[in-house]
Amino acid sequence: MAALVEPVKRGFTKSLSLLLMLTKIIVPVTILVAVLDHFGIVEHIAHFFSPAMSLLGLPGEATIILLLGFFINLYAALGVIAAISLSAQQLTVLALMLGICHELPVETMVCRYTGLPVPVSALLRIVTAFIAGFALHLTYSLFGGG
Repeated sequence: MAALVEPVKRGFTKSLSLLLMLTKIIVPVTILVAVLDHFGIVEHIAHFFSPAMSLLGLPGEATIILLLGFFINLYAALGVIAAISLSAQQLTVLALMLGICHELPVETMVCRYTGLPVPVSALLRIVTAFIAGFALHLTYSLFGGG
């Protein structure tokens, strides 16, 4: 039993540390989005991007989620997802797009070391994410998913 205590203690400490790190990202982003929403800024962003987002079956507010996921990190995007009401289908489309294209500044620098130019890497990932999101939305639409 004593041999089990130390690994459990280390695991708990690491888990708590990770929870605190995620809280430092998600809570401020959620509060920021709530403040932006309170002052009507989210509504303006959503209205502007609604035509493009509708091609993906997403509300205009999803633009904020995509921008945060693409350019900051997935945890910031999760903070906004928590603040916006989305269907399972919309969450799936967002998850697919964010899985393909996330943290562009960091990931494109990694790709640069493989010889792929930064603009090509970024454009390829963004275009692929939008094509995949559109294809998934179209699949849902054609086969009864909404």
